[in-house]
Amino acid sequence: MNRKLKFRLGLGVALVLLSAIVVLYFYVYQSHRDIDAEKAAFETSVSELSQRFLNNPDSSTVTYADQTISIYGNVTALDLKQNTITLDNKLIATTSKDQMNSAKMGELVKLKGRFIGYDELFNELRMDQCTIEE
Repeated sequence: MNRKLKFRLGLGVALVLLSAIVVLYFYVYQSHRDIDAEKAAFETSVSELSQRFLNNPDSSTVTYADQTISIYGNVTALDLKQNTITLDNKLIATTSKDQMNSAKMGELVKLKGRFIGYDELFNELRMDQCTIEE
């Protein structure tokens, strides 16, 4: 009887460990977000969003951090090496090379992407995984 009990206990421990490994694997290797396919949680202008962060940075950070947003403004800078588009001298958005080719200086554009955060020191908004919406 003692051997059967040890066998069952060992089998139970092995099953628990195997289950924990499987759960941990799927937790660590979750599928990545497809920002382009997500619907924007917010739509606003660069000046509006910047003003919200100036008025109440803590509340705005909680509201917008890691959210998919659509935002519009005028292109004020293009950095082809970094693949960044700057809107209204306040929003720096990282995008793909394909998207960079369709942006033109001075043009009013609408971007959709993931909002990363606000830099109080430089008074800049940051986004990544951006696409230009038509």
